[in-house]
Amino acid sequence: MNPQQKDQWLSKDALLLSLSAFFADLGYQGVTALYPLYVVLELHKSPLLYGLISGLGFGVGSLFAYLGGRLGDKLPKKPIILIGNLGILCLAFSGIPSSLLPSGLLFMGGWWFRYFRTPPRRAMIITTTDPEHRTKVFGFLHALDIGGGMLSIVAAVILLALHVSAGHIIIFAAIPLIISSLVLLPVGKSRHYPLETRSNKLPADDSKEDSERIRRRRQKFMAILIAAGLYGFSFYNLGFPVLSAAKSSKLAVVGLVTYGIYLGVSALSGWFLGRLNLKGLRPLWRWGFLPSAFASILIALNAALHGGIWPLYLAVIILGLGMGAVETYEPSLAGSLRTSGDISSGMGWLSVARSFGQFGANFIMGALFLVSETYAYLFAAVMALAAAIILAVSELKFKT
Repeated sequence: MNPQQKDQWLSKDALLLSLSAFFADLGYQGVTALYPLYVVLELHKSPLLYGLISGLGFGVGSLFAYLGGRLGDKLPKKPIILIGNLGILCLAFSGIPSSLLPSGLLFMGGWWFRYFRTPPRRAMIITTTDPEHRTKVFGFLHALDIGGGMLSIVAAVILLALHVSAGHIIIFAAIPLIISSLVLLPVGKSRHYPLETRSNKLPADDSKEDSERIRRRRQKFMAILIAAGLYGFSFYNLGFPVLSAAKSSKLAVVGLVTYGIYLGVSALSGWFLGRLNLKGLRPLWRWGFLPSAFASILIALNAALHGGIWPLYLAVIILGLGMGAVETYEPSLAGSLRTSGDISSGMGWLSVARSFGQFGANFIMGALFLVSETYAYLFAAVMALAAAIILAVSELKFKT
C-alpha cells in the first residue's frame, strides 16, 4: 500500500454506512425517547408494561442479531443490512395504533430488525477499514450515529413545544429512516482488507504456539462477551431517565432534553476517544463501564434525595461518556479477535450478549421502578461495575 492510500482512513463504504446510521438514528432515536411518554402519558399504561415491551425488543432482538450475524458470514452482507434497515420502519409506525398491543408489537419489531442488521454492518466496516484506523472509524460511526439521534431529539422537543402529540411525532420518523436505506444502495465498492484466515478452532496437530494463541484469543473474546452481557444488564433504556426527568419537572419536554444531552455527550466522546486510538481492554472498562456505573449511582442518589433536574443532567453526561467509549472500543476490540470466516458471527454474538442483558435490564428496571427509582438505578450500577471488574481481571491475566 502506498502512503497516499494509507492516509485514506475512511473508505467509501464506511462513510456510506456511517451516513446511513446518521439518518437511521435521526429517525428512531426520537421514537426511543418519545415512546415511554406515549405509553405512560398518552396511553396511560404502567412503566412495567413499557419495561416489558423494551425488554422483549432487546431480548428477542438477540436472536435476530445471531441470525443476522450468521447470514452475514454465509451471504453477501449488503442485502442483509438493507433488509434490516428497512424493517426499522416498524418503529415509526408504532405511534399509529391507539392500543398498546399493536403499538408494542411494531415497536419491538423495529428493534428486532435493527439488531438483525447490526452484526453484518459492523463486519463490513471492519473488513473495509485499515486495521490501524478501525477504532477511529467506529468513533466516527458512533459520532454520526448519535449525532443524528441528538438532532432527532431537538426536532421532537420543538414539536412537543408546539403541542404535537408524541404519537404523531413518532410517525414522522419514517422519513429519515427511508433516506437511511437509500444511502445504502451504493455500498459495496470499497477495497476489502484481509483478516486472519486461520480458524478459531484448536489445531489437530501438536502446534503448541498456535494452540496457545487461539486459546488466548478465544478466552479474551469470551471475557468481552461476558462483560458485554453484564453491561447490557446495566444498560437500561434511556426512557427511564426520560421518565425520571419528566416526573421531577412535571414537563415531558424536559425528559426529552435529558435524552438529547445523553446523545450529544455520547457522540462527542465516541469521536474523541476513537481518535485517541487506544488499544487493549483497559479503555473499554476504564472509560466505558466504570463511568456508566458511577452515573447510575448518581441517578440513584438523586432519586433518593429528590435532588432535582440538574444533578440528573450531570449523571446523564457521565452516562453518555461511558456509552460513547463502549460503542467505540467494544466492536473494534471484539472484531480484532475474529477471523475472515466468522467476523459477522462474532459481531452477532456481541449483539446477543448485549441484548440479552438489556432484556433483563429493562424488565427488572420496569419492575423496580414501581417500587423505587433508587433501587432500579442501583441495580444498573452494580451490573456495570461487575462488567468493569471482569475486564480489569482479564487485563491482568492477558497483560493487555
